[in-house]
Amino acid sequence: MSNGLASEIKIPIEYTSLEFVRPITWEEIFNQWRKGEAKQKSWKKHWEERGFSSWEEWRQAYAAPLQPEFLSWYLYKINDPLKEFPLIFGVPADAWIRKAYNGEKTKQMQDIINAPVFKENDKIIDIKKDFPKETMFTGLICENKIVLVEGMHRACAIASWDPNIPFDSQLTIALALWNKEIPDIGGNYKNKK
Repeated sequence: MSNGLASEIKIPIEYTSLEFVRPITWEEIFNQWRKGEAKQKSWKKHWEERGFSSWEEWRQAYAAPLQPEFLSWYLYKINDPLKEFPLIFGVPADAWIRKAYNGEKTKQMQDIINAPVFKENDKIIDIKKDFPKETMFTGLICENKIVLVEGMHRACAIASWDPNIPFDSQLTIALALWNKEIPDIGGNYKNKK
């Protein structure tokens, strides 16, 4: 929740097209996650396989290591997503660490978009065919970089977007400062696979 001390946060210099919109609450962010995911069959299968009884229970456990309700969040418009997304760092989640980052906590999207896990990912392929007209991402500013917390499949689609195909979606990102090591997000699942 915004603490009222700042109207925005300092964005790392290489991300030049982000434009401050307003402070945003964690509740608003979580509601956007719910709106985008809770009814998707593929996510239902995902949370059930990991032992969760609902989307809400799964996503709360996913975000818990960040204690996001205690962070100050700010919403930014992304004016040039095709330039920005290759520079953004991927979600530090167990599956991505294993399948795409060669055991590192995170990597820049431009360094991983050619990995088979991206090129052969049905979800990313489907998103590219029908990218949402408006969507919000969630991330942290940590060690002078933007690290995604949520929105990895959409981010992969944008980072590997064919520049010859027009991209006309309106994108925003909710950001908070993170001044310590980023934990593995989603690492406290009941039944890791």
